[in-house]
Amino acid sequence: MQDKFIVRKVVFIGNEKTKSEIIARELSFSVGSEFDTSKIEYNENRVYGTGLFNKVKIWFERDSTGSDSVDVYVWVNERWYIWLFPIFGWRDRDLKKLYYGAGFLHSNFRGRNEKLVLSFALGYDPWIGIEYLNPWILGSKYWFYSIEAYYQRVRSRSQMLIDESGLFHEDNFVFNFLFGKRFGLYKKLWASAGFKNIRVTGDFVHLKTISPSGNDKILVIGSGFRYDTRDIPVYPNVGVLFNFAFKLNRLLNYNDAFFVQSGMEFQGYRKVWVGLIAGRFFVLNSFGRKIPIYSHYYFGYEERLRGYFNKVSEGENIFGGTVEYRIPVVKQKFFKWKAPLEEFSILRFGLDFAIFGDIGRTWFNNEKFFKLNYWKGYGVGLNFILPYDLILSVEFAKNDAGKGQFILDFRGSFR
Repeated sequence: MQDKFIVRKVVFIGNEKTKSEIIARELSFSVGSEFDTSKIEYNENRVYGTGLFNKVKIWFERDSTGSDSVDVYVWVNERWYIWLFPIFGWRDRDLKKLYYGAGFLHSNFRGRNEKLVLSFALGYDPWIGIEYLNPWILGSKYWFYSIEAYYQRVRSRSQMLIDESGLFHEDNFVFNFLFGKRFGLYKKLWASAGFKNIRVTGDFVHLKTISPSGNDKILVIGSGFRYDTRDIPVYPNVGVLFNFAFKLNRLLNYNDAFFVQSGMEFQGYRKVWVGLIAGRFFVLNSFGRKIPIYSHYYFGYEERLRGYFNKVSEGENIFGGTVEYRIPVVKQKFFKWKAPLEEFSILRFGLDFAIFGDIGRTWFNNEKFFKLNYWKGYGVGLNFILPYDLILSVEFAKNDAGKGQFILDFRGSFR
């Protein structure tokens, strides 16, 4: 059976609000190019991964002449895009660190996948902020940009300094502008410029910032590169991700001091036997004469090692790795029901059984890297794939000391 054709035309169906070119730019084919029928599911997942649709279906039709050209049809069911929403959650994946507030989100502004977000929250680490993202400017040139500004009061995570000087906060005001270009389907290159004003509270402020005043005013210049072939960013089935970023932080109010941060991340997904092997590895480094406390890296907060899930580790550098083998228990399916609004009528569900192993470590620049002892954990779990890109994980893990723990987590290990 023939599995490759030439595309005569592409017909988009169901996109009442979303512009057709926003869907087209995610596809691996276009008019006049080759259409590989073995990649239909991959292309469906690419479009679904934009977060704009509940379901995507692609099919093709040949004409009666038997030629090698086909008409390709792309059908989508659009999500609800405009939200006035309550904010409720917990910081650092810790149920004790609750925050609450409200926000406004337009996730498909002007039908071009532009994002406009205004939000505020009280409780743990309160904030107020605004963000705008335009992933599609200058037509076929594939340029994109984003602007964000926010204020946040952050409770310091540095346990070593809290033990010495007591609990303190960091008042952060941040403005950032990012401009970049997308090359084809998978590659993005970007640069950014911004400003940070960080002021700390409490005693011994000279230990908490680079400036002895306890207030650092920082010019931040950054750049990065991203290569991403994953089909669905939230819970991929296939593809790889390579991400590199670099930031120069130059103080404006203290002797031209500066420090540099850089990082790399790799993710890979491949179907093997009855399941899927998923891997993630990352490293983040800091360089400079003095690295401020507010730029330290941690395990035990946003990043976790299963087996040491609640144990906090701090450093100027961090390395982590995870490997999972996922076996579908309930294959991901779409369910249609009679909802009050069409945008909520199609929902995705699934259930995977996972076997996993984690490894990681933080360290300071004065430590010898090759003499570090790494934390290790392993275990099993269930990943519930829920509508609107929610993942619930129920897991049991053991560490290399033989201690076990049960874990309930609403954030997948690869996000």
